[in-house]
Amino acid sequence: RDELFEKARGEILDEIVNLSLVSPQTWEEALGRKLWEKVAQHVFENIYLPAAQTQVKGQASGSTRQISTHNRSGTFNTTVDIKLKQWAENQLPIKSVEVGWETLKEEFLKLMERAKKGKEHDDIFDQLKAAVVETAMNKHLWEDKASEMLRVIQLNTLEDRSVHDKQHWDGAIRFLEESLQDKIGVNEANLKEVVGPGWYERWTAWKNRSPEQSSRNATKAELDRLLVSESDHGPHLSYEELTTVRRNLSTQGVEVDNETIRETWYPVYRRHFLRAALGRCYDCRRGYWMYQQGMETELECGDIVLFWRIQQMLRVTANALRQQVMNREARRLEKEIKEVLEEMSSDQEAKSRLLTGRRVQLAEELKRVRQIQEKLEEFIKALNTGGHE
Repeated sequence: RDELFEKARGEILDEIVNLSLVSPQTWEEALGRKLWEKVAQHVFENIYLPAAQTQVKGQASGSTRQISTHNRSGTFNTTVDIKLKQWAENQLPIKSVEVGWETLKEEFLKLMERAKKGKEHDDIFDQLKAAVVETAMNKHLWEDKASEMLRVIQLNTLEDRSVHDKQHWDGAIRFLEESLQDKIGVNEANLKEVVGPGWYERWTAWKNRSPEQSSRNATKAELDRLLVSESDHGPHLSYEELTTVRRNLSTQGVEVDNETIRETWYPVYRRHFLRAALGRCYDCRRGYWMYQQGMETELECGDIVLFWRIQQMLRVTANALRQQVMNREARRLEKEIKEVLEEMSSDQEAKSRLLTGRRVQLAEELKRVRQIQEKLEEFIKALNTGGHE
């Protein structure tokens, strides 16, 4: 077991060396991807949608006054600035450190998994390696000053509202388009669950709507009509609109309560809003020159600028985290793994528990047989010596 432990130690230390060979580009791509996965929900639900929906008419309060394009853009930008600042000062740096730690862990485990697929891999060490890495990972804490440094970088980056060139503008449009398409896909699935299968699916897949889905589908048709007549409707229904929808459905023999209408309204309005936002993306492809000149037009591209700011923040955060990982955190993890190995090297119980398998048992049995054999030889030798005397 001691020999096997030393061999396992060598293999684990080799993997740490391999971790230092991971390229900066691989680190930054992995960190940027994971960071966006972590913050995408917050960016959409807590920053973008509330800000974008302040641009539409104040329908919930009964106001029908049209807000000018200039004022709507100003309201959007102000709301975005406030929400971005709050986010960058509190949650974002902490979330970024979590991402750095999870990515470091994932990349190291990925190297371990890759080594398992090698021709020379011996599964007798798997249990021991996993225990050593897990113990070291649990001990590892990211440097305290890291989140403060990230906070400063992120605040400075998010405060910049000046898109540098057309290439950056187009990149932000693609980023927003992809994000909107993802959200539209999720919302369509939710809407389908609410209203049931469509005409084609009912015929081809022999599926039927439940009575509740049928009434919700009729509600959806009424709400769609409402949105067609008022394309810049706000995110909430007024009491008068709820009453009108309920009365119209009642004349069709469909009885629903206000709560059912509101529950159906959420995915219907969301679909309408997301599709409109996607349409603005296509229109803003030709809007960079007007944005650069600071011209007031009917084209509203504030969301493009917001997603450019988010994109720049992801880039600089991934770069800063990559430097922290490569310059400090990977070395600290290496030191912790070495400490765990040192502790385990003198722990016979841990070795017995973690180095198991038929080969180890056979080796131990063979060792015992040899010991018995040696004792027998000594006994026979003692008998022969006694017989001669």
